[in-house]
Amino acid sequence: MRLPLYLFLISLFINSDKLCEYDSTEEEVSPVQITGKKISGLLPPIEITNYDERVEFQGSLGTPAFHEGIDYINEDKSILDVPVLSAYDGKIVYIRSGCPESDPLKENESLRECGAGWGNHIVIKHNEFFTRYAHLKPESIMVKIGQQVKRSRVIGYMGNSGRSDKRHLHFEIGFFSGDFRPCDSSQSFDFVVDPLESGF
Repeated sequence: MRLPLYLFLISLFINSDKLCEYDSTEEEVSPVQITGKKISGLLPPIEITNYDERVEFQGSLGTPAFHEGIDYINEDKSILDVPVLSAYDGKIVYIRSGCPESDPLKENESLRECGAGWGNHIVIKHNEFFTRYAHLKPESIMVKIGQQVKRSRVIGYMGNSGRSDKRHLHFEIGFFSGDFRPCDSSQSFDFVVDPLESGF
């Protein structure tokens, strides 16, 4: 049985955020995130990607973070695709796609502020905290808004989109007081924490 047109339109409106993925070549700005308190009692994490070197979180409690997460860098030219895995069980609440990369292994020169500098990225909600996986390879995201994912699930591939100088995964743990708006441009967390101080 078909729904009357007005009920169908109401249904689309109610469910529109659940269907959205922000796919755009727009270069946007998002506020620098504030450093918050570490999360205690987290389960030991899985290794979320393969990397050659790492750049650490930098920030002092209550001030804007200088580097808002950890960068996992992989410059092995023999590996075409480097999988990125979900750190914990959770729900996909935001996907930013549409950001290009000029070269996977050299400084990106294409729309560096696309995705507010994060490039293609995914945000996952895990009970009281969130994780962000940024600079993903164009057209590599393997999940959808509203999807429940298990820890260690492949969600996409490491890339060089956005404000990136080489192929890497930028990984954040943060808190957000509201709801992520999947149909809107990139959004900052209220606070970010050092993943290493939160069990990573």
